[in-house]
Amino acid sequence: MPLAATARRLMPLVCALGLIVSTAPAVADTPALPNEQPRVETLPELSPHWFLVNDFNGPGTMDSKVYLFDADSGRMLGMLSTGAWRNVVETAPDFGTIYSPETYYSRGTRGERTDTVTFYDTRTLSVKGEAVIPPRRASGLPHRAYSGRSDDGRFVYVSNMTPANSVSVVNTETMAFASEVETAGCAMIYPTGTRSFAALCSDGTLQNVRIDDNGALAERSRSPRFFDPEADPITEKAIRLDNRWYFISFAGQVHPVDVSALAPVPGTPWSLLTKDELEQGYRVGGLGFAAVHEGTRELFVIVNQDGPDAHKNPGKEVRVYNIDETRLVRTIKLVADAGIIAVSRDASPRLYATNMGIPAVFVYDATTGAHLRTIEGPPITPTFVQVP
Repeated sequence: MPLAATARRLMPLVCALGLIVSTAPAVADTPALPNEQPRVETLPELSPHWFLVNDFNGPGTMDSKVYLFDADSGRMLGMLSTGAWRNVVETAPDFGTIYSPETYYSRGTRGERTDTVTFYDTRTLSVKGEAVIPPRRASGLPHRAYSGRSDDGRFVYVSNMTPANSVSVVNTETMAFASEVETAGCAMIYPTGTRSFAALCSDGTLQNVRIDDNGALAERSRSPRFFDPEADPITEKAIRLDNRWYFISFAGQVHPVDVSALAPVPGTPWSLLTKDELEQGYRVGGLGFAAVHEGTRELFVIVNQDGPDAHKNPGKEVRVYNIDETRLVRTIKLVADAGIIAVSRDASPRLYATNMGIPAVFVYDATTGAHLRTIEGPPITPTFVQVP
């Protein structure tokens, strides 16, 4: 090979070596980075516009999540890894502790099953302890009423289905399993006081269960039949205001039930939709389509126009009703279809809206309906939004 050609081929290598040599002293003179010390961050004081998002994690349901967000800044504040088949969490009355019903398997997706209620410190999101409960926690498509908490925060209730119905009672003070209460033919959990909870029954009634201070069954009672499961079934997506639970039917009938005494007392039903609207295909719908604001006594409901049997479909609007006057107050048009909503509890309430499979939460002014911001990710399959 001619000498000139060889020289031309070697020139880039020589230049590269020269560059390395010329920069070596600069690299050597660069001070070493300090070692980063592991630490646990502490969250600031609770803001009225913080909210939790439960993520079923559709691509990998054995590792579901719970995210904590600040609606005012749009920032994610933290995340919990909460085992398989996420439903919802419960929180202490002061939001100091998060109680999370969870399921784990010894071999990841198989093996021995362990169900727990795990206690997390809300300021650090660190585990404080856990209570092992019977391994039959109800799971599947997420439902808000799969768990509940006593009004004073002393007990957490977890719904079981094997397919027999029962409720696991956990003492939050001792962080221990207290008892299992059978609720044959009645499912879900609707707290009704400091030592009681209700379950919805397949015959159109509501069973109310009272426990003692140790968490054991004390007595129970049953309401008269207040809905017809064959003619117009109700969904399990009820909301509570004061001592009443409001159950909503597929056709938009609201069934109030007074639970201030042991025996539940059904009230007079009223309709969210007019006859003309029903004929035009309007229905309530979504995975978590109802929310309430205690201060204004307003009921928020997602409405779609997909016709009969659309009780799980998302909608393009949220209708707001005065519960005491049983009338429509206003309608909020959504920038994206939603099947899940929640409303903050403060005097300047925010409406949070999302839909399972959409990795975003849309924040609205709950009074004016103005869209304030969209918080994108990281939830992959958000299922329920909860407010402290």
